Amino acid sequence: MPLLFQHRIGTETRAMHPTCIRTYIVQALASTGLTDASGEPLTMQPHDFRRIFITDAVMNGMPPHIAQLVAGHRVIDTTMGYLAVYPREVVEAHRAFIARRRASRPSEEYRTPTDEEWDSFLGHFEKRKLSIGTCGRAFSTPCIHEHVCLRCAMLRPDPAERPRLIEIRDNLIDRIAEVKREG
Repeated sequence: MPLLFQHRIGTETRAMHPTCIRTYIVQALASTGLTDASGEPLTMQPHDFRRIFITDAVMNGMPPHIAQLVAGHRVIDTTMGYLAVYPREVVEAHRAFIARRRASRPSEEYRTPTDEEWDSFLGHFEKRKLSIGTCGRAFSTPCIHEHVCLRCAMLRPDPAERPRLIEIRDNLIDRIAEVKREG
């Protein structure tokens, strides 16, 4: 992975040690004579540049969820904490990105769906509703269990259906016992 701060040692290019980077930043700021609002010399840490980069990228049109990936954050809330912008500005930047993206894509991708396509899409969600929860399979993919998803990994059980699941389990145990008893 390319490094922003690196130096050559012999024939190798190596990452600079964080202490070395901090020292260079302190020296650079001291030589500028910049001060903060209270008149004290301005201080910065390497991590401050990360915040500046994220803020600048989002303010110039990078969607927040892409900035999240670039920064390596697991949740977008962490990225949003880095931004020195108001939520309204973030929303406007994201809308501008979507508008630019749509302008660069073929217009037929943004057509109004036909009634048949819309019914098919809505029907998919109706088929996902099961007696004990919902099926998590993607749109337009077949159900390999033919909607008998009790043991399927894609089943998202509804906690309110716990008594029904217990009833199903007890019924199965009774039927297995009956089969064994009757031979």
